[in-house]
Amino acid sequence: MEEFDILIAKVPFENSEDYKWRPVFILSVNGKTIKFLRITTKYDTKSDYIKSKYFEIIDYIEAGLNRQSWIDTFKAYQLNDENFKIHVLGRLTENDFERFVAFLSDTDFLLN
Repeated sequence: MEEFDILIAKVPFENSEDYKWRPVFILSVNGKTIKFLRITTKYDTKSDYIKSKYFEIIDYIEAGLNRQSWIDTFKAYQLNDENFKIHVLGRLTENDFERFVAFLSDTDFLLN
């Protein structure tokens, strides 16, 4: 598992002990702590503000995803690596990665 991999994680819901296995985009790996962004297929029903925080993965099949997906940059999360299935689905294509970096530079999101 490396930075910028896409893999499956056990992500807890806000204010709940329930969780969902979902694809995530790895921002950083520091020992057993992993910082990531959630990946979602839900876009159309979101508010314009939330949509402005979603980055569309155009080459989603090449990234290992089976449906049109967006990286949710609204909030970065941290989990211990025991909550991850270390099965890398894929990575963003070079085109999507360059678009993602440009997208982040146009927002107030910080990578650290």
